[in-house]
Amino acid sequence: YHMYHKEDGYERYATWMACWTQLFFLLSGFVLSYAELAKPAKKGAGRVSLLRYVRRRLTVIYPAFFLSLLLKVTYAPGKSAFEWAMLPLHGLLMQSWLPICTTTSSGGVSCSPWLFNGEAWFLSVLVIFWLCLRPLAEFFRRRSLAFCSATMLVCWLFSFVYQLFGSEDRLAEWLGCTERSCSFAIMVAIRATPFGYFHVFIAGVASARAFMLLATRDGDTGEPITLSTKRVVLAEQHAPLVLRYGCCAGYLVYAVLVFGTTSWIETHYYFFH
Repeated sequence: YHMYHKEDGYERYATWMACWTQLFFLLSGFVLSYAELAKPAKKGAGRVSLLRYVRRRLTVIYPAFFLSLLLKVTYAPGKSAFEWAMLPLHGLLMQSWLPICTTTSSGGVSCSPWLFNGEAWFLSVLVIFWLCLRPLAEFFRRRSLAFCSATMLVCWLFSFVYQLFGSEDRLAEWLGCTERSCSFAIMVAIRATPFGYFHVFIAGVASARAFMLLATRDGDTGEPITLSTKRVVLAEQHAPLVLRYGCCAGYLVYAVLVFGTTSWIETHYYFFH
C-alpha cells in the first residue's frame, strides 16, 4: 500500500489495502484475548500486574521503535516547533492517543500520529488496547455465545457512525468548525487513534470468546468449557464449518470487495476503514 499506491493500474486498489489495518486490530484483540481466556482466571498474588503485562509487550517492540525514531530525527533535520513539541509523545508511544493537528506555514496540516516514523502510529494505539485487554477479557469470560455474537454485530454496525460523521466533513460542519486542521483532526481521530478502532478491538475480544465456546472443549473432561476449566483443547469435529474454513472464506470475501466493488471505497471509505 505505501510502496506502490501510485503505480499505474494499482492505484484503484491501493486504498483497499489500507483496510488491512482493521484486520490487524481485530486479530490483536482475538489472539491476545484467546491467550488470556485459555488460562484459568487468576486472582491476588498469582495475577501479573497490569504494569508488568504492558512492560512485557513493550520489551519486544520498543527497542526497534526507539531506534527507528532516533534515526528519523537524526537524518531528517529542519523540524518545525510543532514537530519538536510532539517528539516526547512519540518517545513515550503516546503520539496517537489524541488527534493533535496544526496548520503549517505553507498552508498544509501536520498531525502528531504521522510525524517522524509515521507508519508506527499503530503501536501507540496498541498501548491503549493492552491496558484495556485484561478487563475486557475478564468481562467476556463470563458472557454467552449470544451476547458475544450481538457484540460483534453491534461493533460492525458502529462503522456506519464513522461513515456518517466522517464523510463530506459532516461532523466539522455540525460543529461549525471551518479550519482545515479541524477537518484533519476528525479524520485522524478515525484513522489513527484508539477512537477509530476500539470497536474493532472489542469485536476481536468477543470473537475470541465465541470461538472458544464453539470450537474448544475442556481438556480434562471433554465437555464444553466452563469458568473452572483448567486446560483448553481444540475440538475440530465439533467446530462449525465457518470456523474450520474461516480464513478461506474471509480472503474470498475480501477479494470480491477489492476486484468487484472498487468504486465503493470512494463513497464509503470511512465505513470500510
